[in-house]
Amino acid sequence: MEQNDVVKIRVVIAAGQFLYRLGIKTIISAIGVEPDLYETNCFKSTKKCLHTTPGADYVVIHDDILPEPRNINLNEIGKLCPCGKILLIGNDPIENCPCANFALNIENQKEMVERFQEFFYEPETTSSCNIKEQLSEREIDVLKAVAHGCSNKEIADKLYISTNTVISHRKNITDKLGIKTIAGLTVYAIMNNIIKPEEVKN
Repeated sequence: MEQNDVVKIRVVIAAGQFLYRLGIKTIISAIGVEPDLYETNCFKSTKKCLHTTPGADYVVIHDDILPEPRNINLNEIGKLCPCGKILLIGNDPIENCPCANFALNIENQKEMVERFQEFFYEPETTSSCNIKEQLSEREIDVLKAVAHGCSNKEIADKLYISTNTVISHRKNITDKLGIKTIAGLTVYAIMNNIIKPEEVKN
């Protein structure tokens, strides 16, 4: 097969600001992904792109293009690419968000690159409705405490287990969810209704 015949993955980048789109393209290139890229700068043009270019493999959306209610409009995007993965980037998680992948604007370079690597290279995690099949009850307790900002010692005292056991549970949670940062685990806990946004320590 000649190089020109190679089928590339299709990636849609949807962000209102040019600098956001440029940054996303730079990270995608840095992690070694060479896709066919489609750029959009508003919600309407994103829907049109997904209509006219069906079969997008990955969609990276900055929440600056999402009108209210954001969760419903994001769900609409999801219906237009049922076989693709969606990564949402924003300042805060969206309540009842149908999107399983989320990155915070405030994440540093290393965390953001890791988030994109997980998004492009790791298989889709189990859907949020199956979280209790993914994590044990004790792991959910530990995840909740981590999201509340507790240290390993505080979690151990609270759950009447050893610090080593807490560390072991945290490793299992990270392995199962593919999320390595406290910020990422906190977002996951909020998006899966394990904790409420107002419970997170500033």
